[in-house]
Amino acid sequence: MLPLAAAATSHHTGPALLILAVIIITVCYFVACAVWPFTACRHCGGGGQSRSPTRRAYRYCRHCDGTGTQLRAGRRIYTALTHTRSRARRDRPGSPRRTP
Repeated sequence: MLPLAAAATSHHTGPALLILAVIIITVCYFVACAVWPFTACRHCGGGGQSRSPTRRAYRYCRHCDGTGTQLRAGRRIYTALTHTRSRARRDRPGSPRRTP
């Protein structure tokens, strides 16, 4: 190897690899949110029920309304962004008004 070529190359690939890893993990998470938009409720463990304060009866979980599932945070973000985009496209000047 030539001395000039060795001096020109840098061995500081740590930050670049870290950024690449974060991008890959983020893309994988958003793919997972598209394929599996729901996750088990954190409060009832996916059962849809929780114990009453006296511990004698079951009640529907108030966080998931008894379904046992909740939307993932990434899916919630994706839905909010798509609704914002569609609202902006619908309300721009010059676009024909559609009645809902």
